[in-house]
Formats: sequence, structure tokens, C-alpha cells
Amino acid sequence: MKPRREQVLRDFFEGRSSAAELERDVAGSTKRTGPKASVVSIEDMNKDFAVTADMAVRLCDAVLRGQLSPAALQAIGFALMASDKFGWDGDDEVVMADWSCPEVNYPLTFDNVQRFRAWLMRTETYPTKPPLTSDRGDLISVTEKKSLRPS
Repeated sequence: MKPRREQVLRDFFEGRSSAAELERDVAGSTKRTGPKASVVSIEDMNKDFAVTADMAVRLCDAVLRGQLSPAALQAIGFALMASDKFGWDGDDEVVMADWSCPEVNYPLTFDNVQRFRAWLMRTETYPTKPPLTSDRGDLISVTEKKSLRPS
């Protein structure tokens, strides 16, 4: 399993790496460890980095232009949510949380990426989600982070 590097994502946000480089970095970073379980191998950054809505929109735009697969947003969203180094100024992390767990939130489809973009741009209001109503207590999924130090 190849680690996903937070540095590559930061470089993408700063315009120093391409969507193709990010796609290659994400590929192979997630390993299924069971029917509902997976591990994402992530190489942590050394410094804190603030993610803005405009940066997240760049990810959506890369997907909408066909430069990044919608599925890549799952590993990216998980990396952002699990990171000790990435942070936000507002409530935009709610969209990244949606990316990190599409089986519970919104499937990572082209149409939903357009919605994510509109929510991040504030041209549409983020919808209120109904509370989960299942009393069965079924496990939907578990994703864990395997942290690696920068090389």
C-alpha cells in the first residue's frame, strides 16, 4: 500500500502540483481490510496548513474537467478530516466530511461534485440532513488512518 502524502495535496492547493499528480498520489493509498473496513496510509506534513473553500472548489473543478476521478475525493476527504495539519476557517469541512464517507453522505458522482462545488461557492445552501433513523445499529463502514512520518 502506497502512502498518500499530505504535501502533494497542499502543493495542489498552492498550484505547485497538478490534478494528475494528485490522482497518482491518491491511487493505491487505501487498502480494504474487511468487508466494511479500510485503512488509508497517509504521510503527514510537518507544518499546519489552512484550507479555504476556494481550494476545495479547485478539487471539484479538477473532477468536473475530468482531471481527477470523483473516487479520489474519498481518500482526499478522509486525509483532510483525519489530518492534524490541515485546518479550516469556516464550516467548509462539512463537505470534506461528505467526501470522506460517501456511503453515508453523498455518493461521489459527477452530479454530486457539482453540488459540492455550489455549496462551497455558497451559490446553493448546504442541505439539512435528516437524522439517521436506523435502530439496528448496523456498522456501515470503518476507515482508519495509518500515519507515516515524512521521508
